[in-house]
Amino acid sequence: MQKKLNVKLGEVQETLLIPLFARAEETRKNGIMNDTKAVEIVSKLDYDFDKMKNKPSLKGAVFRTLTYDYLLKELLEENDSATVVELGCGLNTRMSRIGENGLKWFDLDMPDVYDLWKVFFEESDNRKFLPYSAFDKQWVEEVKHNGKPPYIFVSEASTIYFNEADNKTLFALLAENFPGCYYLFDTATDYFINNQEKHDTLKMFNARVKWRINHFRDIAAWSPRYKHVKEVNFFTDPPPTLKKKIPLIYRIILKIFGLVNKKAVNQYKINVFRLG
Repeated sequence: MQKKLNVKLGEVQETLLIPLFARAEETRKNGIMNDTKAVEIVSKLDYDFDKMKNKPSLKGAVFRTLTYDYLLKELLEENDSATVVELGCGLNTRMSRIGENGLKWFDLDMPDVYDLWKVFFEESDNRKFLPYSAFDKQWVEEVKHNGKPPYIFVSEASTIYFNEADNKTLFALLAENFPGCYYLFDTATDYFINNQEKHDTLKMFNARVKWRINHFRDIAAWSPRYKHVKEVNFFTDPPPTLKKKIPLIYRIILKIFGLVNKKAVNQYKINVFRLG
């Protein structure tokens, strides 16, 4: 039997295993996503994934990932020669779902993530891994030198683990160095922050979501350079392609849940901004 790979990740980086496992489980159950690469990675990692089995939030993680896919594809239809940069990419397989098609693609995450990433993925002329934090300016020049506008930045379940000051710094960094870029990111409300200790998977990890945003206007108020494009609640108003895939029983449950607890179904959003 092949020896499994030991997982040594920082607190925030370890949370990448939640969406990874969610995609693998959804694939194994012949659900609404087919990600055989996620199945392969999970099978080769020495990690206690059983603790997350059958947790309801895994379905939400899949909805979130597919919503990001939809929003990115939508932007790429209008900007087919864009450069995509995933901030805190983890072990995401988004590039294979979107399709390369000559895109310049940068996966950016911490060095400990790169140690795992390079086992399962390969760099190419169009795809590079940058072993930095999103808040580290060192990656900027490399992207500017090797990429081309328009730039699309994607942060799925990553920058929410950092505080508002860090996120303000990141927004300014993107706006100043990549004027006109698009930025896709998720936000959590006070309700989510205050109840994360009860979250069925997140409570098993040491990292905690710190950045609280109750409305996209809170971000737009930071600077006139930050223009809101779109806000998506993937629970109550999923993109059309995702809505078709969600089984009727889930849609009914979410509808009822939303009537009972509006704060709960509105606690997490995906946003699209244009910066600079």
